[in-house]
Amino acid sequence: MQSRQNGAAHVPIMFFLILLVMFFGALAFAYVSADSSTNLRTDNATLRAAVKAMKGKELLLAHYIEDLGTVLQLPGKYTGRPEVAAEVYENSSLDGIMGVADPKELKAKLDTFGASLGLSSTRGLEDLFAAAVNQKAALDKRVADISTERDAALATKNATDTKFSEATTAHSRASNEMRQTLEQTRADFDSGKRELESRIGLLQQNVRDRDTQIAEEKESRTSERKSMQNQIGKLQMHNTALVDKDKMRVPPSVADGSILVAKSGLNSAFINLGKKDMLQPGTIFQIKNLNSSAVKGYATVTRVEETRAEVSLSGIVDAVGDPVRDGDAIYNDLYSPGQSSKRTIYLLGRFSYPYHKPQLTQLLENLGNRVVAKMGPGIDTVILGDDAINEAGDGFTKVEESEEYKAATMLGVEFVPMRKIRDIVKP
Repeated sequence: MQSRQNGAAHVPIMFFLILLVMFFGALAFAYVSADSSTNLRTDNATLRAAVKAMKGKELLLAHYIEDLGTVLQLPGKYTGRPEVAAEVYENSSLDGIMGVADPKELKAKLDTFGASLGLSSTRGLEDLFAAAVNQKAALDKRVADISTERDAALATKNATDTKFSEATTAHSRASNEMRQTLEQTRADFDSGKRELESRIGLLQQNVRDRDTQIAEEKESRTSERKSMQNQIGKLQMHNTALVDKDKMRVPPSVADGSILVAKSGLNSAFINLGKKDMLQPGTIFQIKNLNSSAVKGYATVTRVEETRAEVSLSGIVDAVGDPVRDGDAIYNDLYSPGQSSKRTIYLLGRFSYPYHKPQLTQLLENLGNRVVAKMGPGIDTVILGDDAINEAGDGFTKVEESEEYKAATMLGVEFVPMRKIRDIVKP
């Protein structure tokens, strides 16, 4: 019983001790916290002062750059030293600050300025300005020396003027003597002139004799010209015969043949021309409706039989509404049925890809025609290409201005522009 009472008495004491320990712990924690807060406030004040000083220094530096830029008047950009990484500058820049100048550009302009003054390499503005001042002093001295030399030259001039006056007097005397000599010379000239006029008379007689010889030569040339005109007349008569022969051929406006058989949906057909008409594989015809002049498609000869030929159809304008039908007319301005109607052709002008002269010659000859390299009698057709490049190479000479075109016009030859036959002589 007694022990229970003692135990009960110890409980309040233990509880009090625990509370006392907790109190002192809280008191110590509060002291430490207060001391730490005091230190933080002190550090914060120090940092604020440092930031304020840094901002003042930054503002002072910005004003310095702007004022220095106002003096230099050399706007540029400065990104830092090349050997320093951008991270070291915290990716900062001087953008937005007026008056920033590129030190390299400033140094280059100073070096250029010094070089224009003939100065050797200088270090800094002070050295450059000092060198410029020294050079100016040297120039001032040189000007002074030149002024001295000028004064000496003026003195020399005055002495020369005196001598010139004396020489003028001597010249007057010499002039009188010269006048007398001149009068004598004039008399001698008149005598020589009369002799020269006599010689001119003889030369004029020689000229008249020469004129007579020229007249005789002209008469001889006139006779030769008449002979040449007779030859030209013969050539024109020959050409007239060729033109008459050409007129007997089938005109380009008349159909060369027609479609014999054409089936809807097929890309091939048969025409009423064959070996008997001297038709060659590869010949291309325009296909037209008998009631219209519009080209409705193209037929290319693929196989030639005796009285007919097979063709492949292409470029059909309206395969549904207006397909190739039996009886449609076919045209080729460079083809006419029969051997007697084949043409002798001359290519005039400049021909470009894919119709260079060699390729075009081969295509025309495949149609049974003959292509010649020189313009002259016997040519039936002239195919006109583009204007030729002039001799200077800086422009073009019109085909119509060429001698070949004029000769063909005189001979009455048929002209066919290349653009008109381009679709019927495809390579």
